Amino acid sequence: MNIKKTVTALACMASVALAQTGAIHEAQIKHVVHAGSYTYLGVKSGEREYWVVTSPVNLPVETWIRFKEEVATPYYESKALGQRLEDVVFTSSLEYRSHLDERQHLAFITEKVAVSPYQAKGTVSIQEAQEGRKGFAGKTIEIRAKVVKVSQNILGRNWVHLQDGTGSGEEIGRIVATSSALPKVGEIVRAKGKVSVDKDFGSGYVYAIVLEETVFGQ
Repeated sequence: MNIKKTVTALACMASVALAQTGAIHEAQIKHVVHAGSYTYLGVKSGEREYWVVTSPVNLPVETWIRFKEEVATPYYESKALGQRLEDVVFTSSLEYRSHLDERQHLAFITEKVAVSPYQAKGTVSIQEAQEGRKGFAGKTIEIRAKVVKVSQNILGRNWVHLQDGTGSGEEIGRIVATSSALPKVGEIVRAKGKVSVDKDFGSGYVYAIVLEETVFGQ
């Protein structure tokens, strides 16, 4: 069943007051119930505890989710559950953090170098990107570096961690690039993306500098 059509029908037919706001929410799953054509997620955000109804999905309790509010209602009579739910949001755009064991997806560089061994013409080092991030904000840059970590399908994108051995002070720098592509850990890549600074994606993902809409080459 198409939940987008369902929420539209609910907005037209339900006897309770419905709101369509388009607001973006983040919450943590506390209960998961599968019934009929839907999954009912009991979630909590701050002091608010409510229900999110979406297409069938298998997610563990304690997962953080992010979603667009398509229809909200103070209560909903669920025939599939045989009960009345209070404070309900319907959505068809659910994103979530994965809980993959990342120990097999790590190849961190542990020794700092003064000059990147991977830098090529037309690219900047990670140290140069970090130290000049304000000037690069909103611009597209290229970094040639090693893929040292990947996290797949978190908040609707892949998160690719890059190192080239350079960094500020004693720290070895690392830059995250978000992308629909998924290079392999250990590969040396040219990452071309748009620079965002002091970027807050929500759900605890905050970065001083990040490359977005990144494409990868050799």
